[in-house]
Amino acid sequence: CDIFISGLGTYLLKINGRRVGEDILQPAFSNYDKTVYYNEYLLNDYIKKGENVIEVTLGNYFYNEQQDSAWEFNYAPWKDFPRFIAEIYADGKLIVKTDRTWDCGKSKTVFNSLRCGEHYDALYEVIYLDKADVVLPPGGKLQRQTINPIRVSKTYKPQIVETAQNGTVYDFGINISGNVEIKKKGKRGEKIYLTYFERLLENKWPDTHYLNAGLIGCDGQRDEYTFSGDGVEVWHSEFGYNGFRYVMVWGNCEGLELTARCFHTQLDAAGNIETDNEIISKVHAAVKHSTLTNFQHIPTDCPHREKIGWTGDGYISCEQVYFNFDITTAYEKWMRDFRESQLANGKVPCIIPSNGWGYKFMDNGPSYDIALIVIPWQMYRYTGNKKHLSDNFKMMKNYLEYMKMTLEDGICRIGIGDWLPLWHRGDRIPDEVIITMLCGYAVSIYSKIAHILDEKAEKKEADKLYRYIRNAYMKNYGKLDLNNQLLYAGQLMLGFTDDEEKSINKLIETVKNQDYHICGGLFCSKFLLDALTKFGHFNIAYKVASQKDFPGWSNLVDKNNGTLGEDWFGGNSGNHHFLSEIGAWYYKALAGFNIDDENPGFKHIFFEPNIPGDVKNFRAWHMTPHGKLEILWDEKKVNVEIPKDSTATFRYKNIVQKLSGGKYTFER
Repeated sequence: CDIFISGLGTYLLKINGRRVGEDILQPAFSNYDKTVYYNEYLLNDYIKKGENVIEVTLGNYFYNEQQDSAWEFNYAPWKDFPRFIAEIYADGKLIVKTDRTWDCGKSKTVFNSLRCGEHYDALYEVIYLDKADVVLPPGGKLQRQTINPIRVSKTYKPQIVETAQNGTVYDFGINISGNVEIKKKGKRGEKIYLTYFERLLENKWPDTHYLNAGLIGCDGQRDEYTFSGDGVEVWHSEFGYNGFRYVMVWGNCEGLELTARCFHTQLDAAGNIETDNEIISKVHAAVKHSTLTNFQHIPTDCPHREKIGWTGDGYISCEQVYFNFDITTAYEKWMRDFRESQLANGKVPCIIPSNGWGYKFMDNGPSYDIALIVIPWQMYRYTGNKKHLSDNFKMMKNYLEYMKMTLEDGICRIGIGDWLPLWHRGDRIPDEVIITMLCGYAVSIYSKIAHILDEKAEKKEADKLYRYIRNAYMKNYGKLDLNNQLLYAGQLMLGFTDDEEKSINKLIETVKNQDYHICGGLFCSKFLLDALTKFGHFNIAYKVASQKDFPGWSNLVDKNNGTLGEDWFGGNSGNHHFLSEIGAWYYKALAGFNIDDENPGFKHIFFEPNIPGDVKNFRAWHMTPHGKLEILWDEKKVNVEIPKDSTATFRYKNIVQKLSGGKYTFER
């Protein structure tokens, strides 16, 4: 038999005392006033002859956020007490459904909050004194959940355990998302308290200052467990998750075993890189790990304090996500969230799904909003499926009408500029410079999309708008001369220069001024390496990408225990994915996997590898819609594989060769 179930905010389903399935935090987070997801499970392995007990425990999650915070989910318009609906079918016949006959009582989980943790009292006796009420459903339409569930991907044992200031610190050696499972034989009524955090202060005390930033009146990421005294007890929280490397435990730790559980949306591999180069291996691993631990139904900005879907973070990193993971279904879900978040005038919030926060955020604007154009475009480029464009075209069209209202004589001064750059190491680029370029970039993509969809009138209007923005930029900023890498990288990659040679020379000059280190924030990390490579300076790009010291990707990974941080100093969040474009650059520049936009989905490939002298052995592969694309080199040979139904233009050294599907070998 099958059960169809939706429990908000999230639910734990048991049959005869056994947890059903391995999925965590179901159903997927959504704009609950527009869409509510349901899940389906086969129950044959859980049902026994005779009487069966079905138990559903509900948690708050995003639907009933308990914590007052800067992001105000506790004031969400959908906020209400948890509720669920379920139906069980056998041989196609409805045999059980949720109604007033269900018994109802308080659970042993006496407190749960998405950001502030969970309290579990094993002594508490659950008594079903009430019958369930039939209550108003949330406003959203029930839809089958197609995005993969959240599941445990890996477990970790502590590498170091040490006492510090009346507590015990457990160090798991890597920054992850999830929780810990405790195992201990405790005394009746004994309590232990757990705090999750990323960094340890010099006095061995948890560094939680920035983790609690944005929380009001409560410390984040804290669990509490009360023992029943009935033998060895095993427990982990069920209704939230944490971002952490360390856990501090207060209480009697004698005989206590802790196992860290890393969990996130289950994203299957779509590619990988293997090499003997230490920096490439380390950074590539951190790019993937940061992406996974920041994917909980949506791409989040961090797994600890915020846990929300910042639009800019999502589109800046989406190319490396496509190279590394089977992401299309997850992005389809997020794009639906975008469509449901758009206002009548075309505006969208800077976080999606949104509870209402983010529409009026002072820095909200096109630089982040254009995710609604860029991500569907990349979905089309990597899959070749026009449906990703047509499904979102109306949303894009509406947004361009809104974007026009943000322009002042063609210049946009509303929005976030280059987030967390290194201003002390160079000239500051005015925010409106990069925001205006990004507006033009989005309009140029929209024009391509309109052409592909044969929307002739829309293409004509988009081309007119692009010329208006570009002309305004050139008039106001075309002669801007700054010691700023983003200025020239943005001009080159976004088409805002009338003198490419001058722009690339100025870009190289700014790189040399920083001793071949990156000197910029979010957008600089996206465009710098690509600009240098595209315009013939791979060696300079590789030198920037390979720096071991500050500022750079290798240094950042070292500071953040295997993840990318929010800034180059290693401060703020220690687990962000938005500085991860280097992960796509490894595939595009080193492996040489470049999409032909006239033949998307890797139907035709511009295969242009660059082989540095210090990379002796290298293998990269990506599973395209037509099969596996692969390059493998050692000190003597370069081996490539083209998918069966694809073609490639292969360029390496003095070789320019047209290749059909198959395997080929070249001299290194």
